[in-house]
Amino acid sequence: MDNWDDYRVILALARGQSLRAAAKLLSMNHATVSRRLAALNHRYAAPVFETSPKGLQLTPLGQRLLEAAQQMERLIQGNRRDELAATDALQGDIRLSLPPAIAQWLLLDELSAFQQQYPQIRLQIHCSYALASLDSCEADIVVRVSNSPDEHLVGRRLFPIWLGYYCRPDYLQRPAAELGWITAPGTADWIAASPYPNAGVALVLDDLVLRHQLAAESGGLVRGACYIADQMPALQAIDNTKPYPFQDIWLLTHEDLRAVPRIRLLMDYLADCLQRKRDLIEGRLGK
Repeated sequence: MDNWDDYRVILALARGQSLRAAAKLLSMNHATVSRRLAALNHRYAAPVFETSPKGLQLTPLGQRLLEAAQQMERLIQGNRRDELAATDALQGDIRLSLPPAIAQWLLLDELSAFQQQYPQIRLQIHCSYALASLDSCEADIVVRVSNSPDEHLVGRRLFPIWLGYYCRPDYLQRPAAELGWITAPGTADWIAASPYPNAGVALVLDDLVLRHQLAAESGGLVRGACYIADQMPALQAIDNTKPYPFQDIWLLTHEDLRAVPRIRLLMDYLADCLQRKRDLIEGRLGK
């Protein structure tokens, strides 16, 4: 097989284990991926993938083709990093991945100002809580909130995101039995150490910013990020509780890109922007 697009399909099917997931990875529609899979399975004396109760599974032949695809992918990714590192000019693309809330509440204006200051650098900004892979060239720089980032990546640890307990002041006028927390999916064992440990979970919402907005507009108790909650006039810290550190902010890039001038420039710029907003991030500008 000499078509890189076929190898890309094999990689996506192996990683997604379904036509729908592979289509999303490839930015194709379901029918196109289905046709590509049928073509792959008819090109050889044996199938490349088989259907199982767990989804699409590689056959022994498919496993050998996948290994070849992974080798080609690593070569292509290494070539891209070499190309980036080969220029000293402050121009070209930078792919930046960061959480949507940090983009919206801390860095949106600053990223626009950077682009205006350096018009020859084009920022491609990907906002997601999913961790973009630097190894796979999904991003050149990532902003992550974590206590355990990938050890082989390089960059700097800044300081923690701080959290506090917030609600609308009038919400606490309700009877204690009616109070409830707005939480993220997963465990909420932190409620036991909160100002209202006996309040139950009223609503589970996976969007960080919407949890704050719901508490501000409709009521509810929320464990919120200070840099968001303290910028919402309707929210106040519950019973004057003090914020506390959660997870660290990291600015990271790949080892092969650390010396690229435009990469270093943007990382320094982001670090300076976040440092100037440290009081907001750590809850020292509370209302």
